[in-house]
Amino acid sequence: MARARGANATLAAAFESTYGTPPASGFRRMPFVSCNIGEEQGLIESDLLGFGREPQTPTYDVVTNTGEIVVPVDVRNIGLWLRGLMGAPATAAAVAATGTIALAANLVAGDSVTVDGTAFTAVASGATGNQFNLGGTAALTATNLAAKIDPLATVAAAAVGAVITVTASALGPAGNAITLAISAPTRVTLSGATLVGGANTHTWNSGAQTLPSLALEVQLPDVPFFGMTYGARINSFQVQAQRSGLLSASLAVLAQGETVAAAAAAGTLVTDHVLERFGQFQGEVRRNTVALGNVVSAELTYANNLDPVEVIRTDGRIADCDPGILAVTGTVTTRFEDRTLLDQATNRQPCELQFRWTAGAGASLVWTLHRVFLPRGDRQIQGPGGIQVPAAFQAAVDPVLGRAATCVLTNDVASY
Repeated sequence: MARARGANATLAAAFESTYGTPPASGFRRMPFVSCNIGEEQGLIESDLLGFGREPQTPTYDVVTNTGEIVVPVDVRNIGLWLRGLMGAPATAAAVAATGTIALAANLVAGDSVTVDGTAFTAVASGATGNQFNLGGTAALTATNLAAKIDPLATVAAAAVGAVITVTASALGPAGNAITLAISAPTRVTLSGATLVGGANTHTWNSGAQTLPSLALEVQLPDVPFFGMTYGARINSFQVQAQRSGLLSASLAVLAQGETVAAAAAAGTLVTDHVLERFGQFQGEVRRNTVALGNVVSAELTYANNLDPVEVIRTDGRIADCDPGILAVTGTVTTRFEDRTLLDQATNRQPCELQFRWTAGAGASLVWTLHRVFLPRGDRQIQGPGGIQVPAAFQAAVDPVLGRAATCVLTNDVASY
């Protein structure tokens, strides 16, 4: 029998429609860095006297299932964890897909360019239908071609010099399926076989009164061992921003229980989301919409402060866990160059803080804390080098918006 190895481990996740009841299907494989969820049941040492010095039989205590999952902060999969943390998002089409057709040299009669299945053919003169006239230069030909492409219902086209930009008419990821093709690759260069960058925004507001629960199966096929954790709610989300390194989030999980089997209960997993990880170098911290300079590191924690419903049950498990007063806290450590944060703390004035990561066109994660208060901190003089100032902030509800935080994930996923 093989020994279990982390390299072969799989974490499958799905949302429950009924708390504590794993669904029969709909599980998705989730990338993770580490995971220590699973049911535990401790022993209570006997307190009996009158039997000499030998220990008596211990008693089993209640069943608990709490732990932490460290996951990559990526473009697509992180949305599932955010839904568990903050509830279902509001999804809207937001970004149109685009692509380019670049004429490296002027075309010749008979060359064709195909956009979304419609072929446009170059002719010397007298163009009709889907034909376009050749110009005296590549730029003039590009202008003529763009004028033919633009009336298509699915796209808009405009030429700047010898480069035509094609933009999907409708916002959202559906535009990423619009195709581009050419018959003269030596004279024309495409940005790709399809348009790219079409995206939806998924917006989460803090303070949801009810939160979804998940079923999480840890699969160790080497043993084999399949542990299905059920009634799992995400208690907190913590992410640290720094200059370099891998960007990961720590999720504190509080669950009801676990069933263990020798075969998977998750069934056939749905198709994986394409994994595209945000990098630390793609991050930014903004104060009142302006990039905050000299940030050495920053940390953000969103905590639901779940309250376990610890009732008397024959199975020793909790009945559920209820959301408490949420806490949005963190730290920002900067090099001491100006008095911006110090003056804000001294004057006891709140500001807006944003934690932002981007990964190309149509992919970003933005946490906005609408009303952040900073304490007056010390200046750490620890040698002849630069002086650092840590500030442990707290966010509070914005009286106008009615919430403390907003999280917006932009990607090509249809919904969460």
